[in-house]
Amino acid sequence: MGNKNVTRLVVIAMMAAISYVLLLFSFPILPGFSFLKIDFANVPILITMLVYGPGAGAVTTAVAGLLDIVTKDSSMVGVIGIIANFLATMCFALPIYYSLKKHMDQGIKQQARFLVRGIVLGTVLMAVFMSLTNLFILLPIYFKLVSFQISVSTLNMVLYGVLPFNLIKGVIVGIATGVIYARMVPWLQSRLQTVKRS
Repeated sequence: MGNKNVTRLVVIAMMAAISYVLLLFSFPILPGFSFLKIDFANVPILITMLVYGPGAGAVTTAVAGLLDIVTKDSSMVGVIGIIANFLATMCFALPIYYSLKKHMDQGIKQQARFLVRGIVLGTVLMAVFMSLTNLFILLPIYFKLVSFQISVSTLNMVLYGVLPFNLIKGVIVGIATGVIYARMVPWLQSRLQTVKRS
């Protein structure tokens, strides 16, 4: 295994560890939907994706999720939560990656509009995709596993919980991503040049 691959693995492992730690500091934002929590684990995942591509970002997300399952909740309910988080992360991060990938060598002012476009597209995609996935797949499975009845229909949970949650999450995480990304542009550009030369 060459130095390039070793460096890549080390960066992915490090970013996965940071992402896992950020998962521990999640917090709810919607009354009545305390199981829907915001975290900033997407930020290191997005950085990994921008440097090494979508595959590396997906691996980083998966490793962070596995760490969460092993250390916190290895039940099927926990696994469903990690699957949902993986899907949401990919929906949010991929549009940002594809909006920025051809403009990474430009200045932050030139990149800003592509970053904003990616965040808007990622937020909308995450909200729509996760609403449909929860409505037809994840929530029905979850309710069967926890074996209790609730007074709110699955559709209402999606309309008043999942949908607004993901929209709010996209805005909050998008702002945090923009602030951190702006500060990391020189480092990212130097890393990309190193990757291209390798």
